[in-house]
Amino acid sequence: MRSEPESMSRLRSSEFGVGAVGLCFSVALGFFLVAVQPAGETLPLWQRSLHGLPWSLALGYPAWLQLRCRVVLGKDGLLMHNRLTDVSVPYGLVQRILTSDGLGVELKDGRVLRSPAVASSLSGRLGGYQSAKKFRRAVQPRLTPADPAPAGLDIERHVQLSWAFFPAMTAVHGLWYLLLHAVES
Repeated sequence: MRSEPESMSRLRSSEFGVGAVGLCFSVALGFFLVAVQPAGETLPLWQRSLHGLPWSLALGYPAWLQLRCRVVLGKDGLLMHNRLTDVSVPYGLVQRILTSDGLGVELKDGRVLRSPAVASSLSGRLGGYQSAKKFRRAVQPRLTPADPAPAGLDIERHVQLSWAFFPAMTAVHGLWYLLLHAVES
């Protein structure tokens, strides 16, 4: 008896761990720059805090953008959250899901949309892009490749800059500043 393919409603980036490690590194570097007094200098804590926060922001934002990469299986289509854009693809436009070199969505007009949720990589090639194949199995029943694309239907792209990162990182550094200020007092 053959089991049905496992349903998958969301595919996270295969490099999610890299983004998480990068974000943790940026926070740790910022905390280190605040906590450690430079040799031969006596900078007040508030000046050191103003030095550590920009480093955390500059190094952490690219990692934060990597964390948002995913593809969501919706009711009417796919929603591809890329680093800086969201692309909404109705099922009626999808010819097939490509899994030979990362995750791609081939449209009925021949265009191919790539997603960083499963990026092309050596480890992916060796492993056969299993998460992309699992996602393809979940999407396949919703596709109608033999039917022509509905008239007037197209993909929608929206730039989605994730600004929540900046106040969140500032709040984390603010708490670190208060903790260090309490220790130094």
